[in-house]
Amino acid sequence: MQKITFVLIVCLAFAGYSQDHTRLRGKIVVNALLSLDDVHVINQTLQLGTISNNSGNFRIKANPGDTIIFSSIQYALKQHVVDESDLENETFKIKLEQSVNTLDEVVVSQHTLTGKLEKDILNIPTYTENLPFWSAAELKRMGVSGFNDAQSPVTNTILEDGTSATTINLSDLGKAISEAFRGKRKWISANYKIADFYEEKFVVNELEVPETEYYNFIDFVHEQPETAIVLRSDDKLQILEFLIVQRDVFFETYDIKK
Repeated sequence: MQKITFVLIVCLAFAGYSQDHTRLRGKIVVNALLSLDDVHVINQTLQLGTISNNSGNFRIKANPGDTIIFSSIQYALKQHVVDESDLENETFKIKLEQSVNTLDEVVVSQHTLTGKLEKDILNIPTYTENLPFWSAAELKRMGVSGFNDAQSPVTNTILEDGTSATTINLSDLGKAISEAFRGKRKWISANYKIADFYEEKFVVNELEVPETEYYNFIDFVHEQPETAIVLRSDDKLQILEFLIVQRDVFFETYDIKK
């Protein structure tokens, strides 16, 4: 009696398993010009896999609704959802397409190179037009006359006897140089920094900028386009008001608590 019961249990379990999992039998078809290599057949739903044979035939456990993936290096990946007719069809076929890879553009040089540097240098043309092999002074010393000094577009005002073709007013020249340097000094004196008006201690204690954020705050203020204009005013009160506004913006931008 115990043997009969055991046999019945095994049969019922096998019958239940057969109802849940059915074999999907099929054949992979490709272009007639392509050779059929092994293709991976994967039941993504059941996490099962197999490989087709050289003729493209395969068998795999599947249920209606399972997703089957066909994968191979040579062919484009393909997915197929199983239905009842696929499981009942003895001639189920799946067609794969050749995978197309786009290659990067290849630029071919217009020069044929041999790989030997001394030969390739001679074969590749170089251009030396208007290169100054000798300076104008060197050509003059060599006694060459009538040459075109293409590298010096400015007219040479020094005559052959060493005298100048133009008269230079040294007084006017001195005034011009003086004016140039006077303007330079004015620009330099206007190139102020915040430290010229308020020291680090004042910014930290009075403006309540954390000491660890002092240099970040100073950099932040100097990055603002209007800072240079405010500093040139030389008005310490106006500069202080400007710093207070910039401090609030700095705190809000970087989420710094007072």
